[in-house]
Amino acid sequence: MNINFEYYKVFFTIAKNKNITKAANELHISQPAISKMLKTMEQQIGKKLFIRESKGVILTKEGTELYNLISTEINNIISAENIFSRIIDNNRIKIAINKTILNYFINTKKFDKLFKNNVNINFMDTSNFDLLNSQLKNGLLDAAIILEPTTYKFDNNLIFKTLNTFHLCIISNNHSADAFNKPLILLDTNPKYKEIIQAIQKKFNNEDSGLIIVNDYDNILPLVKNDYANGIAIKELLENELLKKTIYEIPIEYQLPNINVGILYNINNQELIKSLFLN
Repeated sequence: MNINFEYYKVFFTIAKNKNITKAANELHISQPAISKMLKTMEQQIGKKLFIRESKGVILTKEGTELYNLISTEINNIISAENIFSRIIDNNRIKIAINKTILNYFINTKKFDKLFKNNVNINFMDTSNFDLLNSQLKNGLLDAAIILEPTTYKFDNNLIFKTLNTFHLCIISNNHSADAFNKPLILLDTNPKYKEIIQAIQKKFNNEDSGLIIVNDYDNILPLVKNDYANGIAIKELLENELLKKTIYEIPIEYQLPNINVGILYNINNQELIKSLFLN
């Protein structure tokens, strides 16, 4: 058999999506054209590769055998094409990240590979998961460095991989006995905080002291340093401030949970992301 490679790519993409329309959208080919290419391939092979169903397609026995034989190689070729196209087009890698977290990764030398490549850092509200989901799904971003989502459901083609496990702590601009007689500031992204807040307020009998909810992690430190509130924050991101004693960690008996920070990316960028972040 002398089958056009593009037909194998079409077959692979249909099998991956289990849907001809989704495959057509991913490949930027019209649905009639992709259906015609599949029909031609099936004629050349002499076997049906898919069974049509109301919600999509499923592989036949022969289709399953073919997919198992070629899927790894086709996926590697597609990933290589994506990386090579960036090189020849001189496109930048587009990463969304919070400035505080970026500085941490720079200082700990974890982004060395990234900055040896052509990179475009987008400082944006990475807690807006609806926006990130849309931009990553549609190729407007290559990746986002975020706090691990616990309840939000991202698109099925988006993958989250942990880069670091961080530790939460309570911070204040002083360590006196009345340190808790002020509101508590926290990031509005993680339901674990509700449990933390209840335990802290109960321990210090300050259930009426109030809360300040922010959507950007960078807002926490200025509010704490200027004595507007205490904060729930990531200890590793505040090491310099704690050493200089511009803020203080307030010890509590309650065990604060850890929180993961990782990279969220489209599965189509998997080889690129692995080469820059996960090796």
